[in-house]
Parts: sequence; structure tokens; C-alpha cells
Amino acid sequence: MAKLLRKRFPFLPPDGTVDHLVVGAGVVGLAVAERLLKAFPDRTTFIVERQVARCSFLASSTMWSGHPLTLPASARRHGQVGQETSSRNSEVIHSGIYYRPDSLKTRLCIRGRDLLYDRCRAYGIGYKNTGKLVLATSRDQLGYLRGLYDKAQRLRDAGIGEVPLDWLSGDDVRALEPDVGERVVGALRSPKTGIVSSHELMEHLEKEIIDSETGELVCGTRVVRIDRAEPSGGGKRGDGSEDGWIVQTLTDDGTGGEGVRTAVLAKSVINASGLNAHHILNQILPESQRLQLHFAKGSYFSYRGPGVESVKHLLYPCPEENVSLSGLGTHLTLDLDGEVRFGPDVEWLSPPLNEEGEDVPDFWESRLAVTDERMELAIEEVKKFLPGVKADGFSPDYSGIRPKLSRKGETAVDFSITHPQPGFISLQGIESPGLTSSLAIGEFVEGMVRREVWGLGRGRGRNVSEAGKLDAWA
Repeated sequence: MAKLLRKRFPFLPPDGTVDHLVVGAGVVGLAVAERLLKAFPDRTTFIVERQVARCSFLASSTMWSGHPLTLPASARRHGQVGQETSSRNSEVIHSGIYYRPDSLKTRLCIRGRDLLYDRCRAYGIGYKNTGKLVLATSRDQLGYLRGLYDKAQRLRDAGIGEVPLDWLSGDDVRALEPDVGERVVGALRSPKTGIVSSHELMEHLEKEIIDSETGELVCGTRVVRIDRAEPSGGGKRGDGSEDGWIVQTLTDDGTGGEGVRTAVLAKSVINASGLNAHHILNQILPESQRLQLHFAKGSYFSYRGPGVESVKHLLYPCPEENVSLSGLGTHLTLDLDGEVRFGPDVEWLSPPLNEEGEDVPDFWESRLAVTDERMELAIEEVKKFLPGVKADGFSPDYSGIRPKLSRKGETAVDFSITHPQPGFISLQGIESPGLTSSLAIGEFVEGMVRREVWGLGRGRGRNVSEAGKLDAWA
């Protein structure tokens, strides 16, 4: 993809400068940009989103590339951000029990959980602390629950965070949730699990960015080329004399044509582009180091019918694939209106490849339909713990695509947040619990930027700071 883009888009010198350029306006990109704006209020932070209909607060003009740019009407269309992965999930606030104790997923999930509850309470973002039951439908699965319980104790003892869990017998479960069947022989109750309106959260973050004095969200704009900027000569860290990145973008002009090309000199780039993160990252890596993501589709099914009348908790079966944790089972979640939804399942996708052997960008957009075949499989799984449900109460709802760093059958891996080149921070494989972790990821990236871009840290053995002689505007 990198070669194809360079052939199609010749080098373009930058028109202006920006301190932080975040690529991707999903919940993670928004959280990163919002955090950078609050941590560095005197520095500019722009976030670019390639889709038009994902931006809802964009003004009619913006300071992009160092000068006002009047955007086409299509780029000002009202819509919602995060329509790829951020809003195509269970909207669960996870407690942090499923991942390796020493992993970023565990650390950022626990920290993000607490930040998210605090943010929801402070700003009136819709949420509910429902609690969750992890259900064992056989004696063999009780060992899995014991492993989770012991892990939670280790997390507390190590000072990583509190993940309270309560042991329940099968009878205890049915006393709390009378609809749960006799096959359930035990469970763990997770009181810190909940649900959140991902749309309200993203709209809140978006508004914080737009309302700031040095932040901007640019919609209908995709990154098409990234080049290393040449150093401008001596100086010291933070004075504008060090190298950075020339990021070329293409903005939808609303005419159906190719669009408007422009370029900006970014002192730092944060790649938070989700399902396309590898396509952005691979533009700056040597061919031998390029990354390939893998994709798993998860389908969700709404339910209206008998067998769930009393449900108050989220209900999760023990995962069938306990080793790889490619999915947490077809579970029951509730939305803020109390509606019941089941999912997701796990369906691995085989993307078409381009001439460079990479997946074709956005191939998955034609594969989002939820099929009856997947629904039949989900019904079988649900009846293992909720025997009173009826097949005719299920209907296809929606699906989401998860960016995976591991292949089907391989052990799931951790979040990847890397600093592969000076001033370039890249986030890839940010799947579940990405929504829960989003605010903590923003905090984590801010620390990287503070140390390695503006502070005393070093990136790949080099001083990392800004690019070229910067305009006073930046």
C-alpha cells in the first residue's frame, strides 16, 4: 500500500505546522487528542478523520495547514464519530479480569474503567454500573473461574488495581437471576462491570476538542502519504530545529472528484486509525518490518421474548477458547434502556490482497451483514445458560470488526503502542477492552509524548522533538 500511495501521490511540501497530529477519530483517537490538548494547552493538536459522516461538531472553516480552509459541505455533514469499531461493540465497561496481569490490556483496562466512571458521573454521560456474572455451565469450567479469581487477588497484591470478584454457587446465581438455567453450576460476580453510551462518550470528547483554543477535528480527510522531514540544523530540544513528519492528506471536496491535497509538517504523529492502523504505520517502516493485521467479525443479535424477564446483570459464559481468548463467548448485554442483546460471536475474515500482499483497505465494509446462519449458532450457545429463550425472539442487529495482531488459533496478544521512529507513536491491535481503556490510553500516550517528544526521553536512541522552523501560529 505504501508503494501504491507514493506512486499515486507525489511529494507535496507542507503549507504549515502542527504540534500533534492524531490520525483517526474513533474513541481512542478522540481520547488521545483530548488528553494532549489538556496536557499541552499551548500546543496545537489536530485530529483527522477520513469519514465525513463521523464528525458532528465541525465548524464551517478550520485552521488546517496553517491557514483557514473553508471545507466543502460534505465535510460539515452532521453525523457521529467512531462508526467503524468504537460503536460496533457491546458498550461494556470491563473490570479488567481477563488479561495477563503484566499486560497493557490489564493495566489500561483497570485504570480506564475508573477514569470512565468518573468522567461519566462528572459530565452526565450515560452509563450504568450493572455488574456482571461469568457463568460456568460445567464442573470443568469452575477451574477457569478459579483462575480468574486468583488472578484478581494477584492484581490487588501487586498494586496493579482492584478487580473485586465474588464466588457464587449455581443456586446463588439463580437467586440473583431466576432466568438462568440448571446447567449453570457456579459463577463469579464482577460488581465493577457496567455499560456506557459510546456515542455520548465520543460526542463529549469531540466537543472538548472543538471547544478548545488549540484543537481541531478535520473530517472527510485521509492521510495518503507520510515523509520524514529533514532536520533544519542545530538548536536544542523544543526550539523547532529538529525533524518531524510531512503528512499529506486528501480532503473530500464534495464534488465526487479526487479531492483537495494538502500537507502539514507535524512535530509528532499519533496513529490511532484502528482497522487501518497498519496501513498508516507501514508507510514509515522498511518493507521487512511491515505489519499485517488480522480481522475477526463479531455479530450481535437483539432479543425480545420470554426467558430474560428478570435479567439485571450482564451474563457472560466461560469462553470456549480459554487459551487464546479470541472471544469472550456469546454473552447477554443490556443497553441503557434495558433492551437485551446477545453477542458477539467470532468469525475470522480472509481479506482480499493487493499487489503488495496487504489487505485491501475497507474490504470489510461489504461483510457487515449479520446472517441467519450465525444467529442459529448464537441461539444454541445462549440456550446453554438461558434455556427459556425462544428462537423467534432473536433478530440480526449489527456487527463489528476487531483488529487482531494474532491469527486464528494463535494466543491473543497485548495492545501494541509503539514508538517505531522519532516523533511517531503508533497504536495497533486496539480491540476489546479498547473502549473501556480509551481514557487511560490517552493518558499513556500523553506520557510518551511528554517524555519522548517534548521532554528528556529518547526515541530509538535519538532526540525526538519537532520539525523545521515553525510558524508562530503553531
